[in-house]
Amino acid sequence: MSETEGRFEKGRWVVDPAPEPEEEPAPATPTIEKRMQEASESVRKAVNDVVSTGQHLFGTPEGHEHIQQAARKAGEDLERAINSWAESARRALQRE
Repeated sequence: MSETEGRFEKGRWVVDPAPEPEEEPAPATPTIEKRMQEASESVRKAVNDVVSTGQHLFGTPEGHEHIQQAARKAGEDLERAINSWAESARRALQRE
C-alpha cells in the first residue's frame, strides 16, 4: 500500500484529498492619517539631511544659518502642502 493519506471505507482504501493551502491575508491598506504621518516624517528627515549637509559644505556661521533657515522654511511649506492635500482628500472621501 502507498503512503498516501487516507482511510478504509467499506473495505476499500480511500485517499484523502490534499489540504488546501491557506491564503495569507492581504496587508491592510494604510490609513490617511498613517500616510500623512509617514509623509511628514519623510519631509522632516529630508530637511534635517539638507541642513546637516549644508553645515558641512559651507564654512561660515552666516552660511550655516542661511541654509538652515531656508531648508526649514521649505520643509514647513512642503509639510503644510501635504497636510492641506491630505485634508482635502479626507473631506472628499467623507462626502462619498
